[in-house]
Amino acid sequence: MDELTPGGDRPPSGDGLVQVAYLHPHHVSHSWHESMMRLISYDAGTSGRIIGTGGPFMISCSSGALVESRNTAVRRWLDGTEHEWLWFVDTDMGFAPDTVERLVQAADPAERPVVGALCFAAREIATDGMGGRRIAAVPTLYQGARDAEGNAGFTTMTTYPTDSLIRVAGTGAACLLIHRTAAEKVRAQFGDCWFDRVRYGDGRWVSEDLSFCWRLSAVGLPLHVHTGVKTTHHKAVWLGERDYWQPEPEAGRGGD
Repeated sequence: MDELTPGGDRPPSGDGLVQVAYLHPHHVSHSWHESMMRLISYDAGTSGRIIGTGGPFMISCSSGALVESRNTAVRRWLDGTEHEWLWFVDTDMGFAPDTVERLVQAADPAERPVVGALCFAAREIATDGMGGRRIAAVPTLYQGARDAEGNAGFTTMTTYPTDSLIRVAGTGAACLLIHRTAAEKVRAQFGDCWFDRVRYGDGRWVSEDLSFCWRLSAVGLPLHVHTGVKTTHHKAVWLGERDYWQPEPEAGRGGD
């Protein structure tokens, strides 16, 4: 795992603008709405990378249409605009006003064309004996791995360096910045199927976002996550006495 240095204040290539795209089931989390309002206000007072576009791609999407909807967003961006970057953000995410600016500053069209923020998923780890589940937060940071049969796949990085730009094999698309040249390179080899799901060697389907990560690797493009660009993820959980008495998480769990 390589730790890298952010790009800093370099001249942008292309038009420097960031096309926002999000999928929605006709409702969004308030934390996402408030975060987006603050981000637009911040952008208007600084670089104008977002407000300089024609507005976000707001794509209605059911849970079964993630692949088609994400592919549609990328196609609209490439064919309908000249904007340099695409920023996918899920509508159950919370994020800081400077999130996009920090991702752009960390990215580089040639060396770091795809950069994600630090996001977490909710993983069911056990039943709670009352019809619910015990939930644990896990980072959506993945490295390459092989199972006992030698099949290639992804495994979660349970520890990671804090406030660092790190190279990963996979991450989610919940808060992901993509450079135009990266999407074009994937298109040139695979066609307009950036997020079409692929299969593991044992036949199981890979999620649409990790399938995109696989295609990036297949065309020789690196993928990075900035663990200093933090987010929250609005999820429903079961709470009980066990959660109440659970000790506070130890400081520095992310690792150094």
